[in-house]
Order: sequence, then C-alpha cells, then structure tokens
Amino acid sequence: MDSAKSASASGLQTVVDVILAPSTALERLRTAPTWGWAFLITLVLYTLASYLITPAIVHGFQAGWPAMVAGDPRMAQIPPDKQQQALTFTLSILRFSWLVSIIGTPVAILFTTILMLVFNAVGRGSASFLALWSAAANVAVPTLGLAGVVLAIIVLLRGRDSFGSTMAVTAALPSLAWIVPSAGTKLAAFLSAFSVFQIWGSVLLYLAMRVTARVGAVPAVLTALLLPVCAGIFASFGAH
Repeated sequence: MDSAKSASASGLQTVVDVILAPSTALERLRTAPTWGWAFLITLVLYTLASYLITPAIVHGFQAGWPAMVAGDPRMAQIPPDKQQQALTFTLSILRFSWLVSIIGTPVAILFTTILMLVFNAVGRGSASFLALWSAAANVAVPTLGLAGVVLAIIVLLRGRDSFGSTMAVTAALPSLAWIVPSAGTKLAAFLSAFSVFQIWGSVLLYLAMRVTARVGAVPAVLTALLLPVCAGIFASFGAH
C-alpha cells in the first residue's frame, strides 16, 4: 500500500516538476520512469478541450465550405444537391471528431518516443524505451493537455461564430502563424504547429535528450526541431 502511494505521489510530482523544475524531473525519469499520471492528465485535458472546441470546428467548416468548393474544380462540378449531401455527411462526422483525441494522445506520445529513440541511437545515448516513453508522456502534459485547455478557453471566449474556417480554430492559439497573418492556408497551418506550447515542448524535449538520454547537443536539437516540423507538415497536408 505504501509503495503504491509513493508511486502515485512520485508520478504526480514528476508532472509538476516537468513544468516547474524540468531538469530535475527528467533526471529522475532516467532512473525511475513514471508516466501513468502524465498520460491520464494529458488524455483527460486534451479530450475535454477537443470536445469543447468541436462546435467551433463544425461552424468553421460549414462557413468555409463555399470557398472550399470554389477552390476545388472537381467539387465545383458536382450538382448542388450532391454538394449538400457531402457537407451534411462531413458535418455529422466532425461532430464526433473529438473522439479522435482518445486515440491521438497515445499515438502522439508514441511518435515522440520513436523520434527520441532514433536520436538516442544516433547520439549513442543510454536511455531505455520506458524512460523515453515516460519523458514523452510528461512533456505531452503542456504540449497537448495545457495547450488544448488554453485553446478551448480562447474559443469559448470568442464564440464559435467568430471562426470562418477550421484553420481559424487551430490558429487561435498563439503561434508563428500570428507573425505572418497574410500566409496562405497551408503555410499558416504549418506555422500554427509552432505554437508557444509546442516551442515549450521542444525545449523540454531538448532537455530530455540531454538529461534523460544523455546525448550530445546536436541530436538533442534535431529531436526538438523535428517534432514541430513533422507536426507542421502533417497539419499543412490536411489544410484546405
């Protein structure tokens, strides 16, 4: 019983320390990996945030539908009734899109872990899979969990009717996209991946590679940079 309480306290303390004293937390994860509380907190916060912003995403997609059709020659040739059917079907799916976060959370953590494992090998680091998975799970608390909560608050304060596209919803979170307001849709989607929370996460990843994996500065920097770049590429492919 005491050991279970100790593990629980350690897991919660690590989540707090990753935010307030990251070097200490990441050093601890090297020898005492813990990820359960971090995973649960991230999953709950990210899923709740996704649920709260869903009405804005639905409205944004519906508002941006005419421009989307006009910009796609194949869609423009489809009869109006078929276009409406396609819109109705897509909206019905989008209303449940928040459920994707339940799968997206472990997938995102696993992707981060794999990226860390690659550069752990390249940089001849000494971290185990469990240590790197634990580091990725704890880093996900600010990059996914807290970022989602802040985005949800912004969306709720602005109101769903203020968003003219789905891209506008994700771009509401402070990011590099704010610096280039005239950027095209795909570039804006790419730059939006470099949010203040993702930049925070990149700093934490750099520290994790240095402290937990004990690799050199170059592989640590590459790990920290590649994650938002990959996220940006993925976001740009889905942007319309």
